[in-house]
Amino acid sequence: MSEAPAASRPCPSCASVRAEPFFRIAATPVTCTSLFDTAEQAQAVPCGPVDLAVCTACGLIYNAAFDAARAQIGACYESSQAASAHFGAFARNLATTWVDRYALAGETVLEIGCGQCDFLRLLLHTGVAQAIGVDPLAPRPSGPESDRLEIHQRLFDDTMLDIGAKAAVCRHTLEHIDDVAGFLQALARWAARDSERVVLFELPATERLLDEGAFWDVYYEHCNYFTVRSLVHAFEAAGFEVLRCEPTYGDQYLLLEARAAPATGRQPAFDGVADIVHRCRRFAHRVAAAVDRCECELRRMSAAGRPIVVWQGAAKTVGFLAAVAGSELVHSAVDLNAQRHGKYLPGSGLPVMAPEMLRTLQPAHVVLMNPVYRSEVQSMLDGLGVSTRLTTVVELCEFASPQDASASI
Repeated sequence: MSEAPAASRPCPSCASVRAEPFFRIAATPVTCTSLFDTAEQAQAVPCGPVDLAVCTACGLIYNAAFDAARAQIGACYESSQAASAHFGAFARNLATTWVDRYALAGETVLEIGCGQCDFLRLLLHTGVAQAIGVDPLAPRPSGPESDRLEIHQRLFDDTMLDIGAKAAVCRHTLEHIDDVAGFLQALARWAARDSERVVLFELPATERLLDEGAFWDVYYEHCNYFTVRSLVHAFEAAGFEVLRCEPTYGDQYLLLEARAAPATGRQPAFDGVADIVHRCRRFAHRVAAAVDRCECELRRMSAAGRPIVVWQGAAKTVGFLAAVAGSELVHSAVDLNAQRHGKYLPGSGLPVMAPEMLRTLQPAHVVLMNPVYRSEVQSMLDGLGVSTRLTTVVELCEFASPQDASASI
C-alpha cells in the first residue's frame, strides 16, 4: 500500500469532482469471487489499483481508479453463502419479512443481480408467484421452480422498464455498478410506472468497514462503498422516497426500502458528510498499523511449524491476502460451499478445501475471516476433532479502539 493519488474520476453518485483520497492498494485481483481450476490460472489473474476516495459533496466512497472493462475480466463467480446455516436463516427471514411487509405473496418479483438465483427461489418458497432474474451471469432456470422462474442474461437498463413486477430486489449488486446515478434513475423510472411498486436493496455497510478497519473487505470489484447517509442521498437524488434504511446482520449489511417519490423538485439534503470524511481519515490511520500487525502475527504463527488455515474461500480472504504480505505462510482456505472445493483463489492461488480435510491437516491456527460465524465455526471444529486456535481477523489485527485512533490523528 502507498499514499493515494488525487481522485481521477468524478463521484458516480452526484458527479462532484470534490473528493478526498484516503486509502490505496497498489494491486489487487480484478475478481475476488471467481474460482480457478489450477493455482497457475489463479495467479495469472490481472490486478488493478484501488484508490479509495470520499466525495465531500455527498459522502459516497468509491474507487477513483476503477475501470469497468478491467473488472469484467474473468467474471465467472461462485459467491453463494447458502451452505452456512447462519446465513441461510438470515436470508429466509429476510425473504419472509419482505413478502409479508409488502404483500408480495401471489405477486411477481424482479431481482436485479440475481446471481445463482438462491434468493429468488427463497421468495418463491415464501409465497411469491413468479420470479424474474436479471444478471449477465445467471444460469438458465432448472429444477422444481423453473416454470415460475424467468431469467434475463443481461444488465438492467431503460429497455427493461416494461417488466411487470410489484417489487424489485437488488442484493449485493449496487456496490459493483460504476454509474450509480444512471442505474438508480432508470430503476426510479421503472418504479414510477406503478405507485405500489417497491425497491428492496441489500448491500455491504461501510460504517462497519470504516470503524473496524476492515481492509479485507476492500475489493476491486466493489467500486462503491455506501454508508446509510450516502445511500439515502443517492436514492433521493434519483427520485425515490426512502421508506427504511438500516443496518442488519451484525451491522455488516444495509437494507434499504423505497418507492418512487412524487415530483416535488426538492433536492436531497447532503448532511452527515463531514462525519464520513472523518471516519475515512481514521480508517487510513488505523489500517496502516493493522496491516503491519497482521504480517508480524502471520510470521509468529508460522514459526510454530504447523499450518495456518483461513476459514473462508472467497472474497474476504482474497482482499486480506492482497493487502498483507506473507500470503505464502498460509497453507490453504476452507469453506462450507462444496462448489469451491478443489479450486484456487485469484491472486494468491490459495487452494480451497472442505472443512473435513482439517482432521488430517490439524492446523495450529485457523483465521476466521468473518467473526459473525465464530460460534458456528467453533462448533464444527469441535465436531471434527480439530484441536486448533480459532482467531478472528479482527483479533489478528488487534485494533486500538476507534477513540484511541481518533485521538492520535
